[in-house]
Amino acid sequence: MSMLQHSTRAWGSPSRYIQGRYELDNIRKHTETYGHRVFFLIDVFFFADLKKRFEALYADSENTIHCEQFGGQCTEAEILRCTELVKELKPEVVVGIGGGKTMDTSKAVADNYGAAMVIVPTTASTDAPAMGLSVIYTPEGEHIGARHYHKNPDLVLLDTDILCKAPIRFLVAGMGDALSTYLECRANIQSASPNYVNSGYAQSIACQAVSKACHETVLSKGINAKIAAEQGLCTKDVEDVIEANTLLSGLGVQNGSCAGAHSIAEGITVLPPCAKLLHGEVVAFGCLVQLIVEGAPTAEIDQLYDFFNAVGLPTTFADLGIAEATDEDIMKVAEASMHSYWDVEPFTVNPRMVFDGIKMADALGKLKK
Repeated sequence: MSMLQHSTRAWGSPSRYIQGRYELDNIRKHTETYGHRVFFLIDVFFFADLKKRFEALYADSENTIHCEQFGGQCTEAEILRCTELVKELKPEVVVGIGGGKTMDTSKAVADNYGAAMVIVPTTASTDAPAMGLSVIYTPEGEHIGARHYHKNPDLVLLDTDILCKAPIRFLVAGMGDALSTYLECRANIQSASPNYVNSGYAQSIACQAVSKACHETVLSKGINAKIAAEQGLCTKDVEDVIEANTLLSGLGVQNGSCAGAHSIAEGITVLPPCAKLLHGEVVAFGCLVQLIVEGAPTAEIDQLYDFFNAVGLPTTFADLGIAEATDEDIMKVAEASMHSYWDVEPFTVNPRMVFDGIKMADALGKLKK
């Protein structure tokens, strides 16, 4: 990614963000803001229940709805299938309910129809809901690129009663992903690299403030949020961390861009055990590597190790499932990571530096257990 040759700054974000307990009960009111022909694309785990619920909720109204179960992978074929499925409906509103791939597929269908885009995540494990892009895969799950849109979702709607009852691993992974936001935004500002708004612009003051707030919220409230969520409780700390994982992180990435942490997250998937981990889990380890490569202050690095150990994010190869990884394996990860975002760092990064950073992250992780 090349250094910006101008100082024009830009900001991109969802038009509306609504977060609250039992907020899904108000879905009809929210969709009627945008239109009356509504297509719901719903994750398999929620489909049967929500289809029945929505059909009752929209009965005896001027709305026409179609509920469809998501096929499981965000592929061009699945996008086409869903687009063709509602050709007669010509939806004015597309609602994606589920994980990242369900949401990304619904974004593409909404874009195909020029329809309003409503995103309803069922876990707080990712910042994908707020982003104006879809990550596209092959049917086998191989990442092949991204589809960018001229706008972010019209509405991101979070029912925190659903989110706080999801498996705790998702909330914790979301914290790992969120903690990369400020670190990566900072690197992009230092190198004058473009963000993800259209063709790329300089970072705004708002981006810096949101990214820092994301970081501070997770570090100060994450442990208590995990304890509460483990009990199925939806305390203010849980609400705050959900917002940080979803909205603040999404805004920070859209308007700040990625860097070394996400480079590691993408590169480390060349090792099969790591490909099975949640995105935020490998990003968390990537945060440690990025700070080590950057030569960050010891206090900043120690703070992340302490937090990761407290909530259960990976700090060692053993945590990642690669305790037996050889130096050759780690060099493969380092080399693969060079195809991602290391070039936005404010200095030149090479595979050997990344190799050393990965090995050092594991050594420090063992020391601090």
